[in-house]
Amino acid sequence: MTGNQQKITTWFFSHLIPVVKRNPYAARVIRFILENPLYKGLLILGSGTAVAQLIGIVTMPIITRLYTPSDLGVLAVYSSVLAIVGIGATLRYEFAYALPKEDKDAVNLFGLCLVLLLITTTMFAFALFFGSKLLTGCFDDFGVIEPHLWFLLVGFFGMACYTILNYWAVRQRDYARIAHTKINQGIGGTVTKILLGLLAFGPVGLIIGHIVSQIAGIGTLARVMWRKERENLGSISLSGMKQVAQAYMSFPIFNLPASIVNTMALQLPPLMLLAIYDARIAGFYALAHTVVVLPGNFISQSMGQAYLGEASKMVRDMSSELRALYLRTLKHLTVVGIPLIGIPALFAPFLFEILFGEVWVEAGWYCWPLGLIALFGFIAGPTSFLHLYGYNHWQLMWDVTRLVGVVIGFYVGYIFELSIFNTLFIYAIIRMSLSALNVFLNLKALSNYFKMSIK
Repeated sequence: MTGNQQKITTWFFSHLIPVVKRNPYAARVIRFILENPLYKGLLILGSGTAVAQLIGIVTMPIITRLYTPSDLGVLAVYSSVLAIVGIGATLRYEFAYALPKEDKDAVNLFGLCLVLLLITTTMFAFALFFGSKLLTGCFDDFGVIEPHLWFLLVGFFGMACYTILNYWAVRQRDYARIAHTKINQGIGGTVTKILLGLLAFGPVGLIIGHIVSQIAGIGTLARVMWRKERENLGSISLSGMKQVAQAYMSFPIFNLPASIVNTMALQLPPLMLLAIYDARIAGFYALAHTVVVLPGNFISQSMGQAYLGEASKMVRDMSSELRALYLRTLKHLTVVGIPLIGIPALFAPFLFEILFGEVWVEAGWYCWPLGLIALFGFIAGPTSFLHLYGYNHWQLMWDVTRLVGVVIGFYVGYIFELSIFNTLFIYAIIRMSLSALNVFLNLKALSNYFKMSIK
């Protein structure tokens, strides 16, 4: 950390400690987190992500007055395409960084990821060159993204570079530096969008800002890695990369397809909205999604990690209290989710004009169906760990069903030429039903687990 960052951190904790001391429960929680390396790391990483997201949310009233709904729709489509194609950049080998005991094997995994990134970036460049006309020719509305397709190549390479270095920093448990880069990404991306918006760059300003928000911190992480691992990097070899590629082949075989299914289910809506309606509708959806979904992400992720820690211990101990923990956590998430997501979504249609400007009023009404999706997901998502109980195949089937359900929901809207509101409510019903199915599957798995623990 820099001197200024240390001063800020010292000031923050000097004011936090007296408050914590007055609350015994808070004191126990903070003490538990600080004494547990896992939860301390999660707190630091989560805080950086939360601050970055908060910066984006707080500055949205400025951005919505500098850009049109169509501009935001182009960004939504760009970011969705980038998220989907970016999954295969390194075939998910970076997920294996934490497994090798020897640094020599780990740096060969790093080298393998770099080689794969160069190969996939080249392949993606050819795909853009030869396939862009085909894409925009098949889907007329995708013409709005055609002038910006080559930004995908920059985003693809930059995002993958940051991911490769980020996972290496996770291996080294350099959580504070990762959190610092996340905050820099939030600030850099937002400032870029605002400055380019003032200069009337249109959707290009949003796309460049998005790229900055994905790649800021590459230099910082790369310098640290070079300083600490310079000698180990010299052990990268073709034979070493081939060896680790074979040893950790399960990641491209199993993790990659699962990641593709999950990401497509989450990222398809903006693409479907552009194909069925137009960029303006996709922009309204993007703003509503940002306002309704992002505020609960940090709490949801933190609760999920905490539940996983407790549930994992109970599974190891064959505890009969696991089902009670699951139901209790669902109850707590419901109590938190209703005021955090439900109430803001309910009043969103009446507040959007004040917060974001008159042109964005329609986006406020989208918050009703999206709020239902977000609320049910907030309740069911953090406690869904079917693999923990030995039901990986159930999880895979549910993931595939969710993807198919998303496609069917929007296809019904297209076939029957429904209004955007009716289409979104059909989509919401499907997603809520899938969340309910998720809870049922987890309860069934827990019931089976309880019977096994008795035997």
